[in-house]
Amino acid sequence: MKKLLLFSLVMACALNSWGQTKDQDHPNMTKVRLQEKNFYLFSVVENDTEVKRLLMADELLKTYWDKITTPSESIPKNGQETIAPFLWSENDIQTVGKRLVELSKGNAKFKELLNKLRASRQYANFEKAPDDEYLYKIWEQCAKGLDTVLEVYGAGKMPFYKNIDSVSFDVKSKRYLYAISMLRAEAIEDAQETQLFFQPSLNFALNLLYANHKVEAVRYDPLDQKENAKAIQTIKNTDFKAYPYASIVVLGGGPENYRDRLSIAGKINLQLAMKEYRSKKAPFIIVSGGHVHPYMTPYCEAVEMKRELIEEYGAPEESIIIEPYARHTTTNMRNATRLMVEYGIPLDQKSLVVTNPSHSAYTGGETFKKRCQDELGYQPVDFHARLSPTTLEFTGNRVSFHQNPNQPLDP
Repeated sequence: MKKLLLFSLVMACALNSWGQTKDQDHPNMTKVRLQEKNFYLFSVVENDTEVKRLLMADELLKTYWDKITTPSESIPKNGQETIAPFLWSENDIQTVGKRLVELSKGNAKFKELLNKLRASRQYANFEKAPDDEYLYKIWEQCAKGLDTVLEVYGAGKMPFYKNIDSVSFDVKSKRYLYAISMLRAEAIEDAQETQLFFQPSLNFALNLLYANHKVEAVRYDPLDQKENAKAIQTIKNTDFKAYPYASIVVLGGGPENYRDRLSIAGKINLQLAMKEYRSKKAPFIIVSGGHVHPYMTPYCEAVEMKRELIEEYGAPEESIIIEPYARHTTTNMRNATRLMVEYGIPLDQKSLVVTNPSHSAYTGGETFKKRCQDELGYQPVDFHARLSPTTLEFTGNRVSFHQNPNQPLDP
């Protein structure tokens, strides 16, 4: 499978006119969406003429552009050699972070940019920090996120969850080294027009995600215009006060083979959720789970759960919301909260989370809280009463909008 994928990658790179400048009129929309979900800071800067001009003119920041030379035509010895000039060391991060803070002081346009970042809530976990610290932390997070993508998908470093998130190809093969050397050249070429200090690393990271088929974070976007469109229209006319709970979140449990669309656990969870829905506990069911198990599965758990609810239970499509990106229980809860806020499901009204007894006990326990703190840096939800071995009450927290580029497949 990896050899076939690698052949496709090399052919795509060979056919791509990487020597041409980026066509701003026809951007790759997948990479645009990946950038906004993982590195929103850079998207905001690129679209702010005044701040962009300020950063382009700064002599210190220019040095980080100058250190990246045009690559030779020879195939690099290994992936680490290819990505090395694009990585951000701790010293680099500190130096750039301090310079960004200096440039922002007293600058009205930079203040407007910071206000836009705060309003977006994409960095909600930093929102209590003063502007200087807020800006520094955002830059630091983005830089470390770039390093994560480059090291995992450029050099083959094992990610935190190696069984589901690792590189798609054999990084030691000559074909892959040839391919990523071309992607590197394209990244530099596409940054020539503005020469913003972060663009080569950003472009290279996005190229690697796209080439590795690691686009799960945006695969079903825009959800509000596609899979969830009918439910969103129904939400607008729903009296949530007529129900004891605002929604029912169904957790998954992906299959471990390429044959089954849903696991036994997933089917059990749907049965449990339908009991609550038929009892009119809530007007909407949110099914959560992405392309996770087994590695590079073609099936999305949320999509398959929605299909099962409609075909096997006769549940109305307008009452089902899919959350097709979560790869862990932490992000099941975080991503469901995000959709509730975006679609107008009230957060001040409790919702239910339904799953099998073992999973439910874990989700409502202290181990899960610690995991959320360690991996996300905050608690995406607050749990309340346990109604049964399979059903928990919860309310979501708006801090869930905070991006996590260290998990680029589900940021």
